[in-house]
Amino acid sequence: MPRSVSSTLVSTERAMRPVVTAVTYASCTVVALALGWAATCLTAPLWLACAVPALALEASNLHYLRTHPLTTVGMIPIALFSLVPALVAMLVTARLPRIAAGLIQAALALLVVLLAIFALYAMRLRRAYTAHPDVSPTAALIVLGGAVRNGRPCSTLARRLDVAARLWNEQPRRTIVVSGGATSPGTMTEAEAMASYLQQCGVDKSSVILESHARNTRENISLSCELLDGKGHRGQRCVVTSDYHLYRALRDGRAVGVELTPVAAPTPRTSAPQQWCREILTILSGR
Repeated sequence: MPRSVSSTLVSTERAMRPVVTAVTYASCTVVALALGWAATCLTAPLWLACAVPALALEASNLHYLRTHPLTTVGMIPIALFSLVPALVAMLVTARLPRIAAGLIQAALALLVVLLAIFALYAMRLRRAYTAHPDVSPTAALIVLGGAVRNGRPCSTLARRLDVAARLWNEQPRRTIVVSGGATSPGTMTEAEAMASYLQQCGVDKSSVILESHARNTRENISLSCELLDGKGHRGQRCVVTSDYHLYRALRDGRAVGVELTPVAAPTPRTSAPQQWCREILTILSGR
């Protein structure tokens, strides 16, 4: 198989960067205007009850923009959800013209439906990682790839690798498969960066198998399992990935005929809202 040129999701997010940035700053503007107008009409406690969640969501997105070199489509739902308390603040003032109030009510209804859909999927994602099954001493640990910057795994991917390294250190008979292709032509593959990180964590090079072609989750799993089959591994196979990602990983494993044992890695708190929303959008888009 030829070397993968780009992760399909990464390519999509790069193309969506102008849209994500525009939506983020537009929502900031709307929230600021809505809260500024409502501040002249509402009591301080009621205004704060609306302002705190709206501003917290906006601050989360702005922090993500400041600390990450690339935007993510997961910022769009956060931007939209921040409008809910801000628009509520305007609506409860009862000083809006009838047409304006009607438009705000319609927008709120749509946003509440969207929020309910996201909450439903968030519960599904959560159920996938709340179980803590046993990992056998000879298990194969398939670590799913993620963003690599300057040859180093991003913080989300590093946490997946930390979990795999800990499990290997507990029982060195376990095998680790690191899976992920290159995100840009001519650059280091995710698998190569992951293998280097594991060696720095003390994992023996002979215990690590590189799968350097996968472009998405389903390919991560199917190609990794092909490598394990070729090496005669017939034992337990675990998928090690971020907590929010386990639902889709297990689903894609079943789609290719593999029953995987889930092993969750915690998501960094500073990017958790965007990552969870990004994952739900990915599922809703049919990926």
